[in-house]
Amino acid sequence: MTAKVNAKEFNALQIRLIITLALDIKSRLEKMGLGEDRELIESLLFDISVIIDGSREMKFNGKQIKPILMFAEDKEYKQLITSGGGSWMHEICGKVVSKMFEKADETGE
Repeated sequence: MTAKVNAKEFNALQIRLIITLALDIKSRLEKMGLGEDRELIESLLFDISVIIDGSREMKFNGKQIKPILMFAEDKEYKQLITSGGGSWMHEICGKVVSKMFEKADETGE
């Protein structure tokens, strides 16, 4: 297994991940009658993102830990794509949710 540092490709992949999370959160909340609560969707998305990208402090067995997000480029997980550090997903949550609701407004969904 090798890791390839490519911040541009990594960013595109983390954006895809955050969009998928946002759509899944919205879908789940719609089933509960809360799918149009933009503030709730953005809040949940942000809270999940800060955990995934290591922006939230976490400890395990008394030691600080930080997840490092990578993406597999192949089915065998031989090539991983990394930013060379952590993720910054939490920084784009607001923009993703705004665009999601703008598209819904445009299409009437």
